[in-house]
Order: sequence, then structure tokens, then C-alpha cells
Amino acid sequence: MFSLYINHLNKYLLFYGVSLILFSSVSHAAAYQSHTSIYKAAETFLSAHVLSKHNNQATVTVGKLDSRLKLKKCNKRLQAFLRKGSRRIGKATVGIKCTGTKPWSLHLPVTISVFGDVLVAKTQLHKGDILSASDLKIEKHDLANLPYGYIEEIASSAGMKIKKRIDAGTVLTPSMLKKPRIISRGQKVTILARLGRMQVRMEGKALAHGAAGERIQVMNLKSRKKLEGVITVNGEVKVDI
Repeated sequence: MFSLYINHLNKYLLFYGVSLILFSSVSHAAAYQSHTSIYKAAETFLSAHVLSKHNNQATVTVGKLDSRLKLKKCNKRLQAFLRKGSRRIGKATVGIKCTGTKPWSLHLPVTISVFGDVLVAKTQLHKGDILSASDLKIEKHDLANLPYGYIEEIASSAGMKIKKRIDAGTVLTPSMLKKPRIISRGQKVTILARLGRMQVRMEGKALAHGAAGERIQVMNLKSRKKLEGVITVNGEVKVDI
């Protein structure tokens, strides 16, 4: 009889001990902010303030916190923020803070990938080549991986001159291209002068090399007067008098 009583007592004490441990563990966990809630706050904020501006052509990967990090559970809604000047593409950080009775703040690493259409060389291009639409194709790339820039439209690059060899499949950047020279120093040019609503054309001489859109000096061959103007796509030099 006494042995049976001892067995029941041992089972009771074992059950009580296990229950106490479980209750203590649950209470301990409830006292701290879950990492999942911090990740969720970051994702919600970035979705509203960053991803929405890229027509759903973007994704966010949230970095992981140290599993040993324990923050007091916030009694207010977590607030997320981006510091002024923070990157909004590629590797960045988003701030998460608690403004409750036991405030805290941290910065969470995130990777923001934005996908867009960019120009790519369809075939190998050589220095000095003039680009045509047939040399190019459009592909979708992660813009975060293009730190040297990119070009979006074929129309804006057709007719440009290649500055160095470009291999097939390479994403084109502005630094790879330049406007071709359409006027050379000493060349005879047409000077297009605007006088109010009137336009007057005069014969002149270029005093510098130039491409469309660039400013150069020219000389009016009749008056020998030096003028400065902008080269038009037609190879004329437009000046204001």
C-alpha cells in the first residue's frame, strides 16, 4: 500500500515538474519580441514604400537576426523606417523600433531586387562601330546588379558610337557609348541664326570638333565674327543673336 502511494506521488511530482518547466518556457518566450514579427514589420513597410513604386517588378529578401538576440516584447505596434539617404535598391537596411514602455531599436539587413528592361548587345561590337537597332536586344535584369548604369530604350542609343569592344550579351552602359562626331574643326558649316521669329542661314567654319547637342565655336566667313552655338542633328550650328 505504501509502495503504491509512493509511485503515485512520484508520478504527480514528475507531472508537476514538467508542467512547471513548460509554463516557465512559454512565459519566458512571451516576454520577448518574436523575430518573425520583426521580419513581418520590415516586409510590410518595404512593400508599401518601396516595392509599390516598381509596379510589382521587385522582390525583398530580409536578412536573419542573431538567434541569441532577445528584445523585450513591445506593447505598441512596431514601427519601420528608412534613414534619409538610404539605398532603395540592392543591399540596404531597414530600421525597426519599439516606442512602447520598454523601447528598443535595430537595423535589419535587406536585399531589394528591382527587375527592369535594359539594352544588351546582340552580337560582339567593336570600337568605332555605329550602333543600329539590329545590334541590340532588350532583356530583363536585376537593376541592383548594374552599378555602372544601364540604357532602357533602343531609340536613345541607335546612332551612337562604340568607345570600346563590347561582347555579345553585355548590358550596355552610358559610359560605353558616345555621340559620333558630325563636325570637324576647319569644316565649312551652316550657321543657323535666330533673330526673333526670323531664321537666317550663313556660311561659317567650325573652330572645333563636335557631336550633335554639343556647343562649339564657329566663324562667320563673311564678317569673320566668332560665334558659339549648338550642333543640330542635321549638322548645322544653331546660334542666338
